[in-house]
Amino acid sequence: MPSNFRSPLFGMALVGFGAIGFGLMPLFARAAYAEGLSPLSLLVWRFAIAVFCCLPWLPRILAARRDFLIALVAGAGYMASMLFYFVALKELSVALTVLILFTYPLFTILIGWLGFGARLTRANLIAALLVLLAAGLILSPDTMGDAPLLPVLLGFLPPLAYALFIHLAARRLSHIAIPVRLSGVFSGGLVAMLLIGFGWEGGVTLPSSMLAWGAAAALAVLSTFGALGLLLLGAPLAGPERSAIAGAGELITSLLVGLLAFAEPVSPAMLGGAALILAAIFVSARIEHEKT
Repeated sequence: MPSNFRSPLFGMALVGFGAIGFGLMPLFARAAYAEGLSPLSLLVWRFAIAVFCCLPWLPRILAARRDFLIALVAGAGYMASMLFYFVALKELSVALTVLILFTYPLFTILIGWLGFGARLTRANLIAALLVLLAAGLILSPDTMGDAPLLPVLLGFLPPLAYALFIHLAARRLSHIAIPVRLSGVFSGGLVAMLLIGFGWEGGVTLPSSMLAWGAAAALAVLSTFGALGLLLLGAPLAGPERSAIAGAGELITSLLVGLLAFAEPVSPAMLGGAALILAAIFVSARIEHEKT
């Protein structure tokens, strides 16, 4: 492989493109909802298509069944929580939903400290304080408006689950080959959504139009298989600081989707919360850089 493809800047570009893919999730989800798909059915097709994309790796998966099962269990837990993110996208504004998701640095710090004995440093405290200040702005009357309370509260489950997934992935999944890791995580998401779908809604709805199929396919290929694959490929090359900078593209992309595609206003409080969250992400990345 040419040296240019191993450079930190190339890794940063991969993470950046992956972040844009993640940031487009609200666009594809809202398109599917407009065609009659529920959040749960959409997620079933999201993961079914993503698993289909992994089939060329089947021989590698069969040769690493134990690693695949570990990734499957981890993926089932984390991806099940993402249902609340997609429910929130249906009930709340894109900006409010995404800003709640991006409170994950606070939970990452707290879980590391309380659950894994990580040292609570001054930089940790600064990052946690920035997210707390951001949460205060995000949940202010100016930002909340008439938003229903239950989706807001449930919207904090995905960042909590993501923070836990970050720690588990670093300890249990980092040694697993990327094809096996992706296949396991997506399969876990599919299993979780099928179980919830048949238990909660009594079944899974087929997309009823080409637009619905297109939205589900775009969510699966661009915002799931492609986005996570690019992130996993690029992050080791880019390092934590560059990955954090490039990964901020997800938040920025989602805010632009809400503003441009759905004409949802972004209030000064939302902008202030976004700025504080980005600062917290950069501080957290600096912490990881100093560890390495």
